[in-house]
Amino acid sequence: MPRAFVIRPFGQKKDSSNREIDFDRAHRELIGPALLSCGLGGGTTGEIVEAGNIREDMFALIFEADVVVADITILNANVFYELGIRHALRKKCTVLIKGQPTTDSTPFDLLTDRYLPYDIENPGGTKVKLIETINASLKTDRQTDSPIFQMLPALPEADPSKVQVVPFDFREDVERAGVAKSKGWLRLLSDEVRNQRFQWSGLKLVARAQWDLKDWEGARQSWESIREIRPKDPDANLALANIFERQYRSQNQPKPELLAASDHAIERVLADDTATHDQRVEALSLAGRNRKTRWRLQFENLETVERRRQAAANQTLRQSYEEYMKAFYHDLNHFYSGLAALQMGTILADLSTERNWADAFGSDTEAAAYLERLQKEVNALRLLVPTSVHAGLQRMNQDVPNRVWAEISSADVLFLTEEGRPRRVVSAYAAAIPLDKPFAWDAARGQLELFAKLGVKADLAKTVIDEMTARIEQQNAAGTLSPGTVDKQIHLFVFGGHRVDAANRTERRFPPEREEQAKEMIRERIEGLLDQQYRFIGLGSAAPGADILAHEVCAELGLKTTICLPMPAKDYARLQFDDLDGWRKRFLDLAAVCEVLELSDQAGLPRWLHASKVDPWERGNRWVIQLALAWGAQHVTLVALWDGKPAGDAPGGTAQLVQLARDCGVVDVITVDAKCLLA
Repeated sequence: MPRAFVIRPFGQKKDSSNREIDFDRAHRELIGPALLSCGLGGGTTGEIVEAGNIREDMFALIFEADVVVADITILNANVFYELGIRHALRKKCTVLIKGQPTTDSTPFDLLTDRYLPYDIENPGGTKVKLIETINASLKTDRQTDSPIFQMLPALPEADPSKVQVVPFDFREDVERAGVAKSKGWLRLLSDEVRNQRFQWSGLKLVARAQWDLKDWEGARQSWESIREIRPKDPDANLALANIFERQYRSQNQPKPELLAASDHAIERVLADDTATHDQRVEALSLAGRNRKTRWRLQFENLETVERRRQAAANQTLRQSYEEYMKAFYHDLNHFYSGLAALQMGTILADLSTERNWADAFGSDTEAAAYLERLQKEVNALRLLVPTSVHAGLQRMNQDVPNRVWAEISSADVLFLTEEGRPRRVVSAYAAAIPLDKPFAWDAARGQLELFAKLGVKADLAKTVIDEMTARIEQQNAAGTLSPGTVDKQIHLFVFGGHRVDAANRTERRFPPEREEQAKEMIRERIEGLLDQQYRFIGLGSAAPGADILAHEVCAELGLKTTICLPMPAKDYARLQFDDLDGWRKRFLDLAAVCEVLELSDQAGLPRWLHASKVDPWERGNRWVIQLALAWGAQHVTLVALWDGKPAGDAPGGTAQLVQLARDCGVVDVITVDAKCLLA
């Protein structure tokens, strides 16, 4: 969500003619409603700092805001001081408003600036125009609305993401979610950070963690939220270029528009004057990758090596190779593009023996000249790329997360350049690829399979593939790795429902004596979902009542369940069970045999959420739903023991869980009528 900040006088102030103006009313009737209608967070009463109290947080809010609304009705020193800060740091999205009538004239330096007038006796009458002005400011292609940047067009704009501090405990939460490999947890953090002051930097942190977990859709949503407000953001465009291409390749029926969207994101980076050298090189490299993706589509489904080679010897291959070469020659330290150029150049040179090679050129003479140049360039790459990869490894510490890819690149180089020593190449891959990171081998194997399919260094590629596959299977058989994917599709169900009635509850809902009836009702619903073609997994909290009963039913049916707690188990047991010692024991027994996920490492909210109005129990419900959506299951179903009332006794109850599931649009909702327990 984009954020706003309001610069204005507070309370009732007088202009130079002693006319009294109620600026709180102007905010209440005009500014606040307009910001709300524009979908802007922040900048309302909760985050406006008293004028005259210029503190670090005010400077940050003025600087970081996506939109600033400044009321320049009277000659208020604090207003113009803060407006000057904004104009000096940010080029765009500063909206000026001025109440009428007033005898205070606009300062000389702002005389040429456009402002929106409003009636001080009826501020709300201008709300529609202010909404239009704010929306236009967010979408405008105008270079700047700051008089400073108008006079000094070469002055670089400050980038909030470069100085914005992400709270340490938020970083810890992102890291914990990443270590837990919890896509749903990261999706929850992505949602929650969107109305925080540090939302853009925080979103980038979450999006990168989502990428690491291959949650393409979650990462896409996070990066697109950034790009919606900052269309030229190079980080967002480079990330989306990657994500769109990955999504394109991962679909059974690829959508061409995804690859086109990737191309457009790359073009935005290359057209952006503020993009750094490294970002431009990365964009050029991704352009080569997209060409390569299109090239592979032209032959991958053909049945024989001969047919694939003939189909692959085309202009798209040449274009991909040249894009990679352009990126590498822009920066010889960018060894990924150099390696890709060497790979594509090696294939291109090998395919020159095909009879249709010259057909992609205007003449045989042109084809021969190109081949001569190509062979010289590939020979140069065989010398440059190993040095570039080695230098890159030397610059990296051992604990750098991306080091594994650099080490695999070193093995890839050896595959391309080593002749007559297959064991050396196999050993290089074995040393580079961690056996506990199957995704690393998947990436390396994909390149080797490309060479095998085209009959280029095919024997060596098959040797490496066979030996590495055998090593990984042996490791799996020893039980040191996860068993991998199962043949059956997954049907995931979330369960929830009412707590058993406490002794002091005045309105009965789940009488303790009806526990067995409730359990049988839940069992009937769950058994009705079972189907031999699916593997069933259950998620749910563990409150005394429907939650625990559902876990117990699943255990009796031999179904795996995961307990999802909004806080550490010891705090949950202390806060949820009170004097229900029998239920507490059942919870502890379940926790001893089920996987237990904990959203927070402390009771209540993490520190970075303390200023919000989020309820920990409601947060727990949102988390469980996000876990379910990100699981990758073919079907997701909510089973809820619920009395049907739209609101519960306290936040985070069954009614909220049911509504969250319904709002998703992709979750089947099955309710178990709790009113039957009162019959």
